[in-house]
Amino acid sequence: MSREPRRKQVSLRVFDNEPTARMAEQRLQIEGIPCLVRSLRGGPGLWGTAYNLPHDLLVYEGDESRAREVLEYVPQEMIDRQWEQEGGRPSPLMPQWMVIVTIIAVASFIALTVVIANRAVG
Repeated sequence: MSREPRRKQVSLRVFDNEPTARMAEQRLQIEGIPCLVRSLRGGPGLWGTAYNLPHDLLVYEGDESRAREVLEYVPQEMIDRQWEQEGGRPSPLMPQWMVIVTIIAVASFIALTVVIANRAVG
């Protein structure tokens, strides 16, 4: 990426660890999109390893939309906008009825186990 220092680099995405960032980097390079992975905390001089630290994937501003298409990565702003148009975002938690059914099933299993154990002992 150093051949054209006047072009602006933008952050395409921050990955949770280095291996996933490197896989995305390789995918973009296969498609001919220049990119750079950079550790957000520490780096090569860090004691130990930077393997499990967040890594940023940088691309040139002009390549950003193509890179998103290649990685099939939709920006969070677009997802938020879509949910707003559809009337709200679904809850990330389990629906209340699923929690209640699960609690009843577990309680029933425990009660049945206790009854069977008491009959076997007595």
